[in-house]
Amino acid sequence: MIHDGDKLTFRRATIEDAKMLFDWRNDPETRAMSRDTSVLLMDNHLAWLTRRLALSEPGLYIAEIDKIPVGTVRLDQDEISYAVSPSHRRKGIAEKMLNRAFELFGPKIAEVKRENTASVKVAERTGHIIKFID
Repeated sequence: MIHDGDKLTFRRATIEDAKMLFDWRNDPETRAMSRDTSVLLMDNHLAWLTRRLALSEPGLYIAEIDKIPVGTVRLDQDEISYAVSPSHRRKGIAEKMLNRAFELFGPKIAEVKRENTASVKVAERTGHIIKFID
């Protein structure tokens, strides 16, 4: 069980996280708020994840509380992307993730859909820079 005071940590993503990341990415709410709203195919996801993990600095992290995966954060130079596990939404996890990312990596640009007011507010509260996407 996750409590408000539990500390959130990041670990580097691995290929073993492929199915979990795939499921999170294909969640309808995640897709609706993503730049690319299409359904992802597992073959394409595995190819992307393999390429990403082969980078010297993959910038792909799993957020955990008490070793329970609760979300993911991806860094691309000055940009940050994130998603909260569908089963952990509306519990303040996004704010914990973005606060931790700010502590570790400094302020980043969060590309957010204008209608995603919750993400806009949390990114602003945690010191990140908002860039609206359509």
